[in-house]
Amino acid sequence: MDFNELTEEQKAKARAAKTPEEILALAKEEGYELSDEELESISGGKKWGFVCSVEAY
Repeated sequence: MDFNELTEEQKAKARAAKTPEEILALAKEEGYELSDEELESISGGKKWGFVCSVEAY
């Protein structure tokens, strides 16, 4: 998920997410299928906040 390709509304929702579960729910709600690497990041393999290139904001 490339943060730069999200709409402003989607970016606001991603920024508001407080937990990995909220990011998963947002992805599902938006119809986005997370890659294995993204799922690993969310589940604790990496800092979860960077799973969707959040460093861009």
